[in-house]
Amino acid sequence: MAESSPSRSELSEHRERNRHRKPGTGVLALIAALVRALQRQLLWIMFGAYALAAVLPGPGEAVRSVTLGRIGATALPLQAGLLAVVVFNAGLTAKAEQLPALLRRPGPLALGLAINALLPSVLLALASIGAEGWHNPHEAQSLLAGLALIGAMPVAAGATVFSQGDEGSATLSLGLVLGSTLLSPLTIPLGLHLGGFLTTGGYASDLHAAAKTAGSLFAVMIVVLPCLLGLLTGRIVSRIGRGTDRPGGMGGLGGLGPALPVIRLVNLTVVVTLSYTNACGALRQVIRKPDPDFLLLVVAAAALMCSVSFLCGWVIAGRLSCDRGEAVALTYASGMNNSSASAVLAATRIPDHPAVLLPILAYSLLQKILAGSVGRFIGSSPVRPHGLPPGPPPGRTAGQAAGRGHAGPVSASSSDAGSR
Repeated sequence: MAESSPSRSELSEHRERNRHRKPGTGVLALIAALVRALQRQLLWIMFGAYALAAVLPGPGEAVRSVTLGRIGATALPLQAGLLAVVVFNAGLTAKAEQLPALLRRPGPLALGLAINALLPSVLLALASIGAEGWHNPHEAQSLLAGLALIGAMPVAAGATVFSQGDEGSATLSLGLVLGSTLLSPLTIPLGLHLGGFLTTGGYASDLHAAAKTAGSLFAVMIVVLPCLLGLLTGRIVSRIGRGTDRPGGMGGLGGLGPALPVIRLVNLTVVVTLSYTNACGALRQVIRKPDPDFLLLVVAAAALMCSVSFLCGWVIAGRLSCDRGEAVALTYASGMNNSSASAVLAATRIPDHPAVLLPILAYSLLQKILAGSVGRFIGSSPVRPHGLPPGPPPGRTAGQAAGRGHAGPVSASSSDAGSR
């Protein structure tokens, strides 16, 4: 039987749909689908980047040797520029219009910033006591230096997505990320100086030297300034988009929405590149001179520090009577630090000790794995602010999906690859 020809009304409707379809919509849809597929496999992609760094470090080392220029006597490496791109995109896609609401009740924000600044220092001091009995002083110093670099960094932007997946406060999560980033010119050097006091020899002097440059250059030029520029650009683009939605406008083409898939793909590419280049020096040494007991120590210490950070954030929030959404946001902010920034700082400011990168790389992966499991803990935890009823939260499934890769450095507000 011959197929019937489309009617005149059907043809007219088809032409009308095509006429209103924006140019490039199909390409953007393909990019969005690609990003979703890559996000679902994000952890495996990160493992692949590490494996590639171990067997083929040459290209990564070539990238690490590239400099974008000099600021005074300090060289600006390409890795720092890549990190600035991720931080800029995080500010660009942040919903900054929600932040003034935090000023009406600033207690949870202040609490979260205090936890991010002080808790890693306490855990690092405890780790230094435990490391005294390790048989190899250089391994112990490398571990402490790496943990110091992690703890000194601001909250990872990926914490906002994991938090929202478990019904956390989106506004508080964003405020903690941006607030800790803006405070980083103070908190980064303080954390690194503390690490310098808890380490010895060349590790101590390298951390103190990194603290002097990190406060004045790294934190401002690579973290704070790109974040502020991203926020400003986002606000300008948002206003243009609202203006073009008016009669006679451009139908919202000036808004940021159509560009989000491209921004996320760029972030994913940059984050994976940073993970690969940061891992090249450390993992090559592991392949050449395998040291199973040191690797076991690194993984155990990173896992302990990360899990205790998550737990402390949740318990402290509960004891101070934060509501559940705020407690969830504080939990993720406590356990997730910007490991990409710490890895770049280690690779560029402490290049003589490549083993310092190992605890940073381990923490980067473990915080994503643990973040995907925090939903189960929150659902069964006896600590329930404001009488939270028993049972899993409504966002538990979403939080678990985030752990499988739906959340991470390529999300709308993400900057760490490893968180990132």
